[in-house]
Amino acid sequence: MNHRLKVAFVGSGGGARGLAHLGVLKACEELGLAPEIFVGTSSGALVGATYGQQIPLDVLLDGYRLPWRRRHRGPRLHLATFLGPPKLGDLLDPGYLTSGLFSADKLEGYLAEHLPVNDFSRLPHPVYVTAVDVDKGARVVFGPGYDESTPLSQAVAASCAVPGLFRPYRIGDRYFISGEVAKTLSADIAVAAGADVVIISNVYRPERVAVGKRSLARRGPLGILRQSLSVLLSEKERQGVELHGRLYPHVTFVDVAPELGPLSYVNRFAVRSIVLRGYRAALRVLAEAKERGVFEQKRSRIADLN
Repeated sequence: MNHRLKVAFVGSGGGARGLAHLGVLKACEELGLAPEIFVGTSSGALVGATYGQQIPLDVLLDGYRLPWRRRHRGPRLHLATFLGPPKLGDLLDPGYLTSGLFSADKLEGYLAEHLPVNDFSRLPHPVYVTAVDVDKGARVVFGPGYDESTPLSQAVAASCAVPGLFRPYRIGDRYFISGEVAKTLSADIAVAAGADVVIISNVYRPERVAVGKRSLARRGPLGILRQSLSVLLSEKERQGVELHGRLYPHVTFVDVAPELGPLSYVNRFAVRSIVLRGYRAALRVLAEAKERGVFEQKRSRIADLN
C-alpha cells in the first residue's frame, strides 16, 4: 500500500528574492512532492496565497514577463502594486503617517480584486499567513484553526508590512507588521497542521565572496546592509530548523537556501535568475534527499504507525 506523505511548504520573506519560492515549487512538482499545506510571511505569504489556491506556476510567472510575451490573465505584482499613498485619515495622524514610507492598502485592494478566493475557509489547501501585532509584540497566525475570519488579502497585506518601508497595516482596531519580525519561518505551524515533510524555502543565504574577489566592504552600504540582513536571518532560521528537528523528530525538515548572491530585494527584473536559482537549489537538495531514501523511510514509518 502506498502511504502518501503530507508535504508542507514554508516560505520566508525577502521581497523580490521571494520569487525563488516559485522555483522551489517547480522542483517540488517535478519530483512528485507537491505541497498541500502552505505557510508563509511577506513574499512567502504571497506565494502561499496564490499557488496555495492552485494558480499554476506558469500563470504566476507570467505576471513578470515582458508585456508582449505574456500568455495568461493572472495577478501581476509590480513594485507599483505595493507602494500605496496614504489615506486622508493618515494625513491627520502624523505619528502613524511617519511610521513608514508607504501604505499596504494598495496591495490589499489589488489582491482582493484578483485573488480567485479571498476566504481562508474556502481555499482548496490550508494556507497560513503570519504577522506581528505591533501593540502586543507577538506573532499572529491567520488561517484554519487560528484567525480565519480575516480576508486572505488583508492577512497578506499585514504580513508584507515591512517595518520602516510600510506603515503597520490596520485590521479592525489592531495594527500589524511583517511576521518575520517574530520568526523568519513558522515551520511549527506546518507541523501542527499535520505535515510529515516540511520543505523550507529560505532566501536569506549570505553571499560568499571568493578569496581575491572584491570585498563586500567595498561595494557600498546597500551590499553591507543586504549581507548583514542575510547573516542575521539565515542564522535565526538555522537555529529554528535545528530546534524543530529536536522538538518534532517524527517530521522530516528539508531546508532549501538558494545562493542569490548580490541579487536585490527589490529588483523584480532579475526574476528569471532568481527563479532559476531557487529551482536548481531545490532540485539538488530534494533529489539528494530522495537518493538517501529520506522520503521512503518516512512512508515506511507512517505505514508502521498505521
